[in-house]
Amino acid sequence: MKNQRGVAAVTALLIVAIAASTATYMLAQQSAMLNQASLVANRAQADLYARAGLDWARGVIAQDAKSAGSVDSLEEAWAQPIAGLPVERALVAGQIVDEQAKFNLNNLVRGTTKSDNDLAILRRLLESLEIPPDLAFAVLDWIDPDSDLSGVAGAEDGFYLALARPYRAANQPMTQVEELHRIRGFTPAYVAKLKPFVTALPAVTTVNVNTAPIEVLAAILPDLSRAQVAALVESRRGKPMRTKAEISERAKNVPASTVANDLDVKSAHFRARVQVAQDDVQLATEALLRREQNAGVTVIVWRRPLY
Repeated sequence: MKNQRGVAAVTALLIVAIAASTATYMLAQQSAMLNQASLVANRAQADLYARAGLDWARGVIAQDAKSAGSVDSLEEAWAQPIAGLPVERALVAGQIVDEQAKFNLNNLVRGTTKSDNDLAILRRLLESLEIPPDLAFAVLDWIDPDSDLSGVAGAEDGFYLALARPYRAANQPMTQVEELHRIRGFTPAYVAKLKPFVTALPAVTTVNVNTAPIEVLAAILPDLSRAQVAALVESRRGKPMRTKAEISERAKNVPASTVANDLDVKSAHFRARVQVAQDDVQLATEALLRREQNAGVTVIVWRRPLY
């Protein structure tokens, strides 16, 4: 009788232990599901804030066209970053960058024809950054529609298909600068050096003399010394150039064709980056924006998440 009572007691304890263990497991699962649901909700909310940030950037750029007219400079409202704006439980930061302050790699091919002038500009820019200038031919071959090698450092399908992980040359305009990683000769170090000074825009563009860094302007203006280019950049502080004629006045040795074809005082393409931190969620997104000069609106060319 005593043995039966002992077995019954042990069995009861085992049942209680199993029940407690099951309840604990179920509570843990429920807690994990609630945490996951909360994380998904926070992520969705943060994404909405990021989208709203891009809409804010579009509005700022569109408003700038009305207030500043046909001039864009680094002293205008669009160029001032937002370090951290509190929005309910989130912090939103944003920045707008003038993409026409950079050299457009797609300028290398105009229509279906190679641009010798733009090829020379890219070669000078590469050389100034201590990157082999002949790599400009590899960029040209990546963009141009033919399969002919442009130079000793050029590369077409024959080179790329022989790689361990083969692929073909794009043979079309670049969509994003990161394509440089796929082009012959461009190491990650070279891409990191070059990336701040080049862009990939969907149309042939000029460089905004009011926003471009010294490196880009020096590559476009080989008739000026580095000191003269630096003086030109300094002269725009507080007094941006308002017309192409004013560019010629401040840089007297610059050929009229360079001012006409390669430089301007305004921009139509900008890159907006928005960062959101909400509870345990952090995300960033960026977009290429194009301001339509006639319509007075700003459209999103592409958008991508960063993290």
